[in-house]
Amino acid sequence: MPVSFFRRDTELVARELIGKVLCRRLPDGRVLRGEITETEAYLGVKDAAAHTFGGRRTDRVRSMYKAGGHAYVYFVYGMHFCMNVVAQHEGCPEAALLRGVRMLDEGFPPTDGPAKLCKVMSIDRKDDGVRLWTRADGLWIEEGSGARPRLHVSARIGVDYAGAAAAWPLRFENAEFIKTKKARIVASPKRRRRTR
Repeated sequence: MPVSFFRRDTELVARELIGKVLCRRLPDGRVLRGEITETEAYLGVKDAAAHTFGGRRTDRVRSMYKAGGHAYVYFVYGMHFCMNVVAQHEGCPEAALLRGVRMLDEGFPPTDGPAKLCKVMSIDRKDDGVRLWTRADGLWIEEGSGARPRLHVSARIGVDYAGAAAAWPLRFENAEFIKTKKARIVASPKRRRRTR
C-alpha cells in the first residue's frame, strides 16, 4: 500500500481498510494473509474512547503520535494484544483498530476479534511502531483482490465509558461477512435440553 493511503482522514482510512489484506511473514519464511473484515476508528484528542484522549502521552501510546502507516500494538487485560493502524499526519494521534480478518488459507482458528487475529498472526508489542507500507518489517498491508465491499456501520464495542463518543458510528464491517456469520448461527443445531 502507498504510504499516502494511511495519511488521510482516520474514518476514511478505517472504512477503506475493509477488504485490504494484512500480511505477516513468519520466521520460517511463510507469509500469513488475512482479509480485513472489521475496523473501528479512534479520533485521538477529541475522542473520549481513544487512548490519546485529551492529548494523553505515555510510553504505551507513543506510536499513535507517529505519521500514518505505522502500527500501534498494545497489551490489554494482562493477556491479549490488539493492533491499530495509525492514520493522519505525525503528531495527530488517531488510528483504526483491526477488529477482525478472514484468513486466506484454511486451517486457522477464528480471527473475528482483535485479540484473536493478533494471536493467529503472531502480532505482539515487538510490532509496535512498524511500517505497514513496506514488507521490510515483516508486517504489512496489501491491496485486496476483489471489489470494494459493502459496509455495515455501527457504534463501537466496549466504549460505554466514553460518554457521547460511545454512540459515534465508527465501527465498520464487511456486510457480506456479517451475513456469513449470521448464516452460520442459523445453521447451528439447537442443543437438546437434558431430561431428568
